[in-house]
Amino acid sequence: MNTSAATPTSLRILTFLAGGVAIASLAALAVILIQYAMQLSPAPALLAVALYGLPLAFILLIVILVLNFRERRRSH
Repeated sequence: MNTSAATPTSLRILTFLAGGVAIASLAALAVILIQYAMQLSPAPALLAVALYGLPLAFILLIVILVLNFRERRRSH
């Protein structure tokens, strides 16, 4: 078993992208909750980021898992 193999660049990029999207979505959700507490109306773009960001990050994580399983199967 080859445990010293480097992570492919595409997987690393997808991982950082999924993490960044998830963090941005959670931050947008926090800002929306703060704005609602202050009785302000949040911007539609902020609502879109909060609404679509977490599902997109989840889909990216599933893609990362599938690619990782394929890479491990190919290495054995």
